[in-house]
Amino acid sequence: MTPLSAAGYGRRAETVAAWWLRLHGYRVLDRNLRVGGREVDVVARRGRTLVVCEVKARRHRGLGRPEEAVDGRRRRRQHEAGELLLQRHPWADRLRFDVLAIDGWRVRHLPGAFD
Repeated sequence: MTPLSAAGYGRRAETVAAWWLRLHGYRVLDRNLRVGGREVDVVARRGRTLVVCEVKARRHRGLGRPEEAVDGRRRRRQHEAGELLLQRHPWADRLRFDVLAIDGWRVRHLPGAFD
């Protein structure tokens, strides 16, 4: 079996994250969405909350926890994308920024990770 490239591993992690969200009551609206020059991994909703999700995955624990890779620059870009998305979804009362950290097949959901 050929090992996955970094991009392939990232796509697999995003698929796992989207399924995890669905199984936990979220409606996935979009994946890999480009908004104002920024990419959002997963856009979901739960009730009237619009959720912008950053998916981070690590193959090896020696690289640190996946969520540690969400730096200030990434947070700023997600906030900018989130504000644009909020304009597109007038039904939303609230905007939330979550991180889904994937270690192998283990998913850690961090709701409101950087609201």
